[in-house]
Amino acid sequence: MLQSCLLTLFLCFLSLTLTSKTSAAAGIVSEQRAFIEQFASSRFSIPSETSPLIDNPGRYPQPLNFLFQNVFAWTPTGEAPEFSDACSREKWQEHMMDPRLANSLQLQGALVEKYFKDCRKELETGSQNTLINALQIMSLSYEPQTHPFLRRVIINLPGNIKLKGLLALKGDLKRRPMVVVRLGIFSNVEDFRPERGWLMMLFEQSPFNVLVVENMTSNDFITNNTQFSFGGYDEGIQNIHIAKLLTSPDEPLSKLVQSVHMFGISLGGHGVLFSSLLNKFNSSAKDNLINSFTALCPVVNLEPTMRNITENGWRSALVDVWSQQRLSGLDEKVPSLKQYEMFHFMSKTVSEIARTYKGGLSYVSTIKLPPGMKDRGDFWALNDFWSYYQDVKQPVVIYATQQDSVVPFNLNSEKIRDGAMKITSKNLHVIDFPQGFHCTLPIPYDWSALTTMFQSYILSHSPGFQLEEKTFEVDLSDEEWKGFFDQGTHVKFKVQEPSTKDKFVTIAFTVKNSKNAEKSMRLSLPLSGFDFQFRNAELSQSEKDMIVRWVNQNLKTRMTVKAGKPVLVASWKIAQ
Repeated sequence: MLQSCLLTLFLCFLSLTLTSKTSAAAGIVSEQRAFIEQFASSRFSIPSETSPLIDNPGRYPQPLNFLFQNVFAWTPTGEAPEFSDACSREKWQEHMMDPRLANSLQLQGALVEKYFKDCRKELETGSQNTLINALQIMSLSYEPQTHPFLRRVIINLPGNIKLKGLLALKGDLKRRPMVVVRLGIFSNVEDFRPERGWLMMLFEQSPFNVLVVENMTSNDFITNNTQFSFGGYDEGIQNIHIAKLLTSPDEPLSKLVQSVHMFGISLGGHGVLFSSLLNKFNSSAKDNLINSFTALCPVVNLEPTMRNITENGWRSALVDVWSQQRLSGLDEKVPSLKQYEMFHFMSKTVSEIARTYKGGLSYVSTIKLPPGMKDRGDFWALNDFWSYYQDVKQPVVIYATQQDSVVPFNLNSEKIRDGAMKITSKNLHVIDFPQGFHCTLPIPYDWSALTTMFQSYILSHSPGFQLEEKTFEVDLSDEEWKGFFDQGTHVKFKVQEPSTKDKFVTIAFTVKNSKNAEKSMRLSLPLSGFDFQFRNAELSQSEKDMIVRWVNQNLKTRMTVKAGKPVLVASWKIAQ
């Protein structure tokens, strides 16, 4: 707790310094990014690089960004350690993908819990310091705004609501699962930081397309809309609208959507949980509107969580200073916020939104609410939707850390886990982790294992989506390798970052036999055989990093014997 408070103090101190004044970089749209433009519509519009919708106040302060980008910055490679056979990612993924488990979320959840319990020594990285975990998750080196495979979009919803998103497409015309990622409190698609790792895992290392969507508490939402609110009721309705658009034959983007999956983080998880309830009332008799839901360290009970944030002594005062920075300009939309008592900005904001609330900002009659629930002006009642939460049809997994002073475990996910909320649904499961702080799981746990876990869950709930295996074989029967191979021979590899003009990636293999003798070799694999279509003449640094992460997650190697000859087999899977 002390480390968490020191971190909050550190962030708030820096927030008092000069606010970042970034401007959108103008330039020629690359062929890769132009590919995304063909899927624009009146509902999914693509703003120009100089659009006023892009550059708004409320960003991270310059000194803070300098620390994250230069002092603490690090680039995840996705490289996996050598797991024992019992803890092999491939073995556990195969179990997760068993069709018999896909029909039982409780069995799937129990399997994940068993994996992280039985293989704890191999899956935990040893990073248990709260301050270090928070700094590392905030300092992932990534440039989403200039990434060739990503493009800003404006999602236009009823009520004249504009949501900013970041659309990530593989560059081909294959129909894939589309994962909608709802960001956490204050997060916008211009400078979101703690959520970057999930975008890398779900888009760069998995066979999915991804749509990242801002939180309603982001300053971009405040600036670009005339109305303001927050919480799961409004964001849950938005999520249903987004899913309807993604699956509508009238939308060009729907041609790339095989199924829709929701992934919510922190406050964004509250809306994902509500949309999991709305899903059964807004799906057709033939097809599910949304196939699966993932809530990461989510707000479950909004009112007590907000009280914990705003009524927690000096820690709340620090949060209050940070909130003023991140909600800059809100007083123009809510004039009563122009005056407030010292260190009571956040508490007054919450109370004023609740007091003036008139109902869902994007609620329309075509969105079906649970029987007995009506859109009205009772903010807290609508955001406490759990009394309606019965017999949810599609799987909902909650991942939470036991240590969490931001979204306290005992006020939120623990109440579902322990049955205190008396929810009747076999398709809701809580998995809690002893290590980590709030949404920092990729730091105390192995990156590749987490990626495999999320990937397997979504794939197992994407019926009809198929992967095909690509293989590359090398005959090692020549004189140099004679007498080297035995039953204990195994292979390791290291990915070499490609150069700017490369159309391939080089893999350095190390082959080791039971006598600990080693031999090495290199192979060059064509980028055209991977799960992306590279359209630009040159690779950017973002693409180079993406290639390394993808190969580390997806390349599998083994030694076999064919016609009496030793053969090195490299394989990977891509979308059909």
